[in-house]
Amino acid sequence: MKLHHTQKGFTFWSVTITLLLIGFAVFNVLKLFPVYMESFEIESSVRGLETDRGQAYTGATAVRSAVLRSLQFNNVTSITKDEIIITRENQTYLIVVEYEVRLPYISNIDIVMSFKHQAEVPAS
Repeated sequence: MKLHHTQKGFTFWSVTITLLLIGFAVFNVLKLFPVYMESFEIESSVRGLETDRGQAYTGATAVRSAVLRSLQFNNVTSITKDEIIITRENQTYLIVVEYEVRLPYISNIDIVMSFKHQAEVPAS
């Protein structure tokens, strides 16, 4: 009767590949996390105007300046005032913030992420 004794556990190559995969995942998180955090800040700024129902805005410029003030307070730098679109529909203003972020990834490879946030605020 022959007994086969085989080694069990991780080999050098399996440890190396596992560490490379974990490193790649951490690299991706570190690259993408700041962009998504800024997107959450933009969304909270836009939604913050929507939840402030006691405020009625007199014009599109007042709405735009309120959005820009909120974005400046939250230290958002990736969007400009041209990317904030405000339209009036009946007794509300529709605020749409639609923008893209191009992030250099590796060498000549870029990641393009597009975001769209919208809210409705009352008009006076």
